[in-house]
Amino acid sequence: MDQRVFFPEEWVRFSEKEATVTEMVVNEHSSIAIWGVRPGQEVTAHTHPRGQDTWVMLRGELTYYLGDGRKQTLRAGQLDVAARNQIHGAVNEGTEDAVFLSIYSAPDIGYEPAAP
Repeated sequence: MDQRVFFPEEWVRFSEKEATVTEMVVNEHSSIAIWGVRPGQEVTAHTHPRGQDTWVMLRGELTYYLGDGRKQTLRAGQLDVAARNQIHGAVNEGTEDAVFLSIYSAPDIGYEPAAP
């Protein structure tokens, strides 16, 4: 990997239709993606059966799904570590765009839909 320093905000993309994910780095050890989530958009609740997913909030805030109907506000400057098989996802219930990095412990951690 030649590039080592990134400016995540240069990579973020938004869509009027749905939350948008853009892969920044993928290698044999990890994957880093940036998400752009407009007000009213959702990152569907899900789990990863083969790895951990760490979210680092860069801008805005999201209502974050913890599973079993539990939710918590995740704000810029905070991070959440969803261990293997832990439910996570979020909805932007605010009025501002939200941006977060998603750092996977391995590039292929799987994906399973789940109830929020």
